[in-house]
Amino acid sequence: MTEHVTDDLEPYALGALSAEDAERIAAHLAACPACREDARSLAEVVGTLPDTVPSRAPRDVLRDRILAAARGDVPAGARPAAAWRLRFGRVHAWPIAIAGLASVAVLLAVIDIDASRRLAQATAERDKWAAIADSVSEGGRWWYMAGKDELDGAGGTLIVPRAEGHGPFVLFHDLPKLSGRLLTVWLVSSDNTWVRAATFRPNGQGLQAVDVTVPVAGFDRCAVTLETAWTGPHTGTVVMESRIAPPPAN
Repeated sequence: MTEHVTDDLEPYALGALSAEDAERIAAHLAACPACREDARSLAEVVGTLPDTVPSRAPRDVLRDRILAAARGDVPAGARPAAAWRLRFGRVHAWPIAIAGLASVAVLLAVIDIDASRRLAQATAERDKWAAIADSVSEGGRWWYMAGKDELDGAGGTLIVPRAEGHGPFVLFHDLPKLSGRLLTVWLVSSDNTWVRAATFRPNGQGLQAVDVTVPVAGFDRCAVTLETAWTGPHTGTVVMESRIAPPPAN
């Protein structure tokens, strides 16, 4: 009776066998219709895996781990007799192995995507601070606001860069997270008109830059208040404030 090669079909379909073993399996498939049928079905399942995970090529370490999962890394001599797995109500071992392979592939892809996402976030954060440094490299005007009451120890600097293409912003430091509340930046005119320039939720990190959407020119003060709404008039407690000095005369 011809001995079937079911145990070697998974790595054969994945291209994980040596050239000598691959030739041996190919020769067996040419003479064994049963194994050839299994190999054909297995190839169809493996062919769907690129659609299961992102289309980019995985790193080598991911591919090695996937192939190791497919092989099981169990020495051939330690495996039980394969006869019971070959034919028993048309149930084979390889569909289970491929299902496990697909699960491992998806899991590794998720891990890799998460790492890529964290890298992208870190890169974006670095680029943001590089842009801020560039915006103030040509000078400009700025006013510091010290935090008080709930924001004691925190602070913010209103910066109006001189560099072309950069708008005003406030660079905050040591802001705590505020459950259910927001911070609003106001520009206040000489007649005590309060104009909302930005509303945001503190991220609890060391530094946080917030763009000011209103030109600073013509206002006398900048203030920050605790608010509960993203829009509407000034109603909250002032927790930071500074006078805005007019630009020097030319």
